[in-house]
Amino acid sequence: MYKNINIINFYLFANKLKEKVRQGWIEMSISKERLESVAEHIYGCLILAIAIDSEYKLDLDMYKVLKMLTLHEIEEILMGDLTIRSITPIDNKIEFGKKCVHEVVKDLIDAKEIEKLLDEFNAKETKEGVFCYHIDKIECDFQAKIYDLQGSFSYEKAREDLPFYGSRADEIDKKSKTASDFWIEYDRPKYDNDEIFKKLIEDIKNIDELK
Repeated sequence: MYKNINIINFYLFANKLKEKVRQGWIEMSISKERLESVAEHIYGCLILAIAIDSEYKLDLDMYKVLKMLTLHEIEEILMGDLTIRSITPIDNKIEFGKKCVHEVVKDLIDAKEIEKLLDEFNAKETKEGVFCYHIDKIECDFQAKIYDLQGSFSYEKAREDLPFYGSRADEIDKKSKTASDFWIEYDRPKYDNDEIFKKLIEDIKNIDELK
């Protein structure tokens, strides 16, 4: 019986991500009645991973990848969705995130395995960890582009993030002609060592209409 209780309790925790709206879209005042939830972001990550693996036949443990991407945001159930505008230092964010993950999964039999998997995601040292990190970032850029093409993302609002871009602010400003360009150009260096993602982010930037 306790196994079913663990399943139910974990699902009730995780189900909260269906209702938790992505904080970045709130901060950007995206002009849509309904904004992307954290759970929908996870879905987008899974879909992108499947599509990229389909076309490039990557030498990855895809079961690990899909599991990592499915679980990578569960810290936000308790921590919330922190963004570039958040004042929490990154070290504190990681440590606090680990405590939140532990609280959510602690009653599952595979709790330690899940926590280890998410440590791998944060460390970005294995090929699966790096791939999942890139997927997590580029999915956000892709969604920004979609909101942009739908006319829901304001260029002026996106430009307000420039003070958070540090020494790269002027460079990003010059390269950004649309709202989503700011997000894409900010994230672009993250993909410098991966030819697949370097090409994909450029192709995403150049999309000029939605299907």
